[in-house]
Amino acid sequence: MLKTLYTRLALGLFLLLLAVGLLYTFISLYSLREYSASVNQALHRDLAQNLVSDRNLVSEGQLDRSALEELFALYMTINPSIEIYLLDLDGSILSYSADPEKIKRKQVSLEPLHRLMEDMDLYPVLGDDPRSHDRQKIFSVTPVPSVENPDGYLYVVLRGEEYDAAETLARSGQMLELSVWALLISLAVVMVAGLAIFRLLTRRLTDLTQLVEAFENSDMTQKPPVTWRDKRPEIRDEIDYLGVTFDDMAQRIATQIEQLTEKDAQRRQLVAQVSHDLRTPLASMQVISKA
Repeated sequence: MLKTLYTRLALGLFLLLLAVGLLYTFISLYSLREYSASVNQALHRDLAQNLVSDRNLVSEGQLDRSALEELFALYMTINPSIEIYLLDLDGSILSYSADPEKIKRKQVSLEPLHRLMEDMDLYPVLGDDPRSHDRQKIFSVTPVPSVENPDGYLYVVLRGEEYDAAETLARSGQMLELSVWALLISLAVVMVAGLAIFRLLTRRLTDLTQLVEAFENSDMTQKPPVTWRDKRPEIRDEIDYLGVTFDDMAQRIATQIEQLTEKDAQRRQLVAQVSHDLRTPLASMQVISKA
């Protein structure tokens, strides 16, 4: 099955398309995740600041802890995809809206928070996820009680654990199925088109192979009845050049075999004549000796 050039080209195309498909899938999923994170952070970049102002978390220049607790309880119910944390100036977690049993960190790095606050158009910026020792998430942040007199930060993780669970469910469901079908259909179309192109490209090689086999199976005393020049009068590429070269080679082989045949016939005739000439004197000598 793998002896023909067409079969090898088809197998090579299949493996190449498979590798490209897998690479494309990986890049697409990564790019989609980065794009989604950028859009999400861009849409909610002022969420932390809006929470402070809309929920009246600051009273007389101080953070209202009771209002903050109400905010935690409210958003755990109406928007479980976000998680709200109160940090001190060192990044230590003071209070939060998440399940206490799932908190893995006591402190988050402040470097991403300062980077985002310095440039609110920098997307995506990832901060430490308090629910994991190594995972990072997009976030919104604002100093509290105010930018001029900060005592800490309101740190809002935009894609919390509930969001991850919903995203995993969606990715493993219809979204993944549609992506797989789209990839398979695309690969199938490209595979069929590639096989058709390979067939066109290798058809002349098949014709040349048939000419060579026909000449090989003949007695090689005459050039092939159908030559490459009969099929392809113009030289367009290396395959045509190879076919014309074969025609010339077959002609030379046929000519040389014809010459060898003629020389062999001449040799036989010469040997016969010499034998005849030698037999005549010997016969005369035998007659004289008998006499």
